[in-house]
Amino acid sequence: MKFGKQKNALVATIIALMLVLAGCSSGEENSAEGKESGKGDTIRVGLQAPMTGDNAQYGQDMKNGVDLAFKKLNAEGGVNGKKLELIVGDDKATPSEAVAVVNKMVMNDKVKAIIGGYNSSPTLAAQEVSKNAKALHVHMGASPEFTSLENEYLFRIILTGQVYVPAVLEYMAEEKGVKKIASLYENTDYGITMSESAKKAAASVGVEFIATETYNPGDKNFSSQLSKIKQLKPDAVMIVGLYNEVALIAQQAKQAGLDVQFFSPDDSMYSDQLIELGGDAVENHIFASMINMDMDTEAMNEFIKLSEENNIQPEANTAIAYDAAITLAKAFEEGGDSPEKVRDALAQIQLNGTTGLIQFDEDGERANAPMIMQVKNQKFVVIQE
Repeated sequence: MKFGKQKNALVATIIALMLVLAGCSSGEENSAEGKESGKGDTIRVGLQAPMTGDNAQYGQDMKNGVDLAFKKLNAEGGVNGKKLELIVGDDKATPSEAVAVVNKMVMNDKVKAIIGGYNSSPTLAAQEVSKNAKALHVHMGASPEFTSLENEYLFRIILTGQVYVPAVLEYMAEEKGVKKIASLYENTDYGITMSESAKKAAASVGVEFIATETYNPGDKNFSSQLSKIKQLKPDAVMIVGLYNEVALIAQQAKQAGLDVQFFSPDDSMYSDQLIELGGDAVENHIFASMINMDMDTEAMNEFIKLSEENNIQPEANTAIAYDAAITLAKAFEEGGDSPEKVRDALAQIQLNGTTGLIQFDEDGERANAPMIMQVKNQKFVVIQE
């Protein structure tokens, strides 16, 4: 589940280039070891994800998904006779850490591809490093701005805000009769671009945003924002953020007597943690999703079976990361040892995963139609296919 600020992008690029140079020096000192790790009977793939801090659960879910995929593929003989090896880098959900870990993985660990990050801003910064190394980068950030980057090695395994947002707004307008919406979003590239996408789509579905409030990731008190929103009496409140903050916001809204429909644009909500943390306060929460964990398909049934056999909770983010790993492996199988051929194979790929048909357009984006989901009786259910 996620930058129109040119200054931030420039700073991230400068940091990336500095660390690439530093990595080159480190690589020279360990050239024999580095060359050896890049060849032989393994294909190294890096995972760029938040493994510590407030977003650590998302990173762990992603690691679980890739681990399951690699375990399955390696048991079947690997890829062209080579085993898949996962190298984990903790980006701490920050751009500087993301640049550092991806630089290390491509320069020192000699990974051939990166899965991640989960958050938009770290992915934006880190993709500069992977692009220079011609390492495939399959990410899970939902910021629509990635489509404007000139990086032919960057692919997105999930949908963009430009797909999620109009779908959920249309549902809120047509099925819920919503006219006036208040927006509460996290002050990150993900939150900003999702909110901007919502404002652009609002007129076409006949809704109006009457308030815009922000918060920072990790915040615990949202009383000020909720008080302002309550006074305006909106028909619904759109929260753009991750489930840990969304659960807290829902609880505090309930305590403040803000009794309106809450919804979110994408499946950053789709985790049992939302329900465990939010309890009754997140009942009826609506969001758009590209995945249904109860879907009766061959790919989903296989994923659920693998999860149960390995005692791993089958979360949505785990399944999406699993899809990313399976997709990358297929591209390596078809492209061999050439980065260009592997990239071309990924660009042309077509396979069925837990998230449905996986294929990419010329910008490295997916275009599946999302479904609308809701928390009902403390479970996630599809309310519109």
